[in-house]
Amino acid sequence: MPITGPNHNPKDNVRYSEFIICEGLVFKPKLVESFHHEAISEIDGITVVNVKSFRHEIKDPDRRLFDYLLSRAHPMPPDEHS
Repeated sequence: MPITGPNHNPKDNVRYSEFIICEGLVFKPKLVESFHHEAISEIDGITVVNVKSFRHEIKDPDRRLFDYLLSRAHPMPPDEHS
């Protein structure tokens, strides 16, 4: 499985230091260590977010939180081809 990680831009830490509220989770984007989306069924899914050693499972069937985190994390390309 390809391994990827966040590719934080130094300007992101200054520009996005405020708290964000999305799908009932309140957090600072710069404190997110990792995240992924799990589809439980065709109509349901959760986004798992790890913020400073705490694991949060948020109901996110439309992937709104996941897509937001993906747009802010700027993931690096995978280290291997899939």
